[in-house]
Order: sequence, then structure tokens, then C-alpha cells
Amino acid sequence: MTRRFFGSAICVFIFAITCGRQARTQTQPSARALVEAYVSAWNKRDFITLDGLLAPDALHEDMARPSRDEGPSQINQSIRTTIESQPDLNWHLNSIVDGGSVVAVEWVWSGTFIGDSPVSPRMPRRISGRGASVFVIENGRIKRVSDYYDFESVFH
Repeated sequence: MTRRFFGSAICVFIFAITCGRQARTQTQPSARALVEAYVSAWNKRDFITLDGLLAPDALHEDMARPSRDEGPSQINQSIRTTIESQPDLNWHLNSIVDGGSVVAVEWVWSGTFIGDSPVSPRMPRRISGRGASVFVIENGRIKRVSDYYDFESVFH
């Protein structure tokens, strides 16, 4: 009788753990999926999706410009400004390292810049650059994005 009870208890315990893991997986996308959705929303100019992916106190740091945008509305305004200056921009992820709450990506950015660039007044101008970003994920949302690249090389 004790063996049956013990065996039943183990089965219930394993079932509960399995269900708990499945429930968490179904309610929160993986960190990698969040980052991929963020890049896809940029490429689609989907600001509603971007709002849902960012934590209320999200921070976006662009080390090359340098700039620091705080909160979804400021981050979205910065994204809108970037898209206005590069209406055909395409952000492509080359590699992703998913560390759970921290995701690092290597990327290529390309587009046609249609204004005076920070390094020359030529317009329109085809640009492309490589860089890396580090994303911090908290409670199923993007808490921080830090971008690293050589700004001037994008315009040369």
C-alpha cells in the first residue's frame, strides 16, 4: 500500500512539473523568440507589436550614436525617426546566442539613407553595416537593448 501511494505521489509530482513547464512555455515566448519578433516588427514597421514586446521601463542604448531612449514611447519615436530616414531598412540577424534572460545577436543592417548623413551631405545613399546587440529579457518582455557597431563605417 505504501509503495502504491509513493508511486502515485511520484507520478502526480512528475505530472504537475510537466504541466507547469508547459504552461510557462505557452504563456511566455522564449527570449530568442522575443528578439526575433522585435527585429521582425522593426522590419514590418509594426509599432503596436513593438509596444507589446517592450517592458514599461524598457531602455534602448545605441552606443555608436550615442543615444539613450527610455520607455516604449521614446523607443518607438526613435525607431520612427530611423525608419523615416531609411524607409527600406532591413535588419537581418546572422547569429543568436540565447542565454535565457540575456540574448546576444550579430546582425547586418541595410537600407537607403534619404537625408544628410552625419558624415556627408549625400542623399539618397545606400548604407549597410554590421553590429551586435545585447537584449535583457525580464518577465517575458524586453527590458534593455544595447547596440554596438561602428557608426561611421555604415556611411562609407
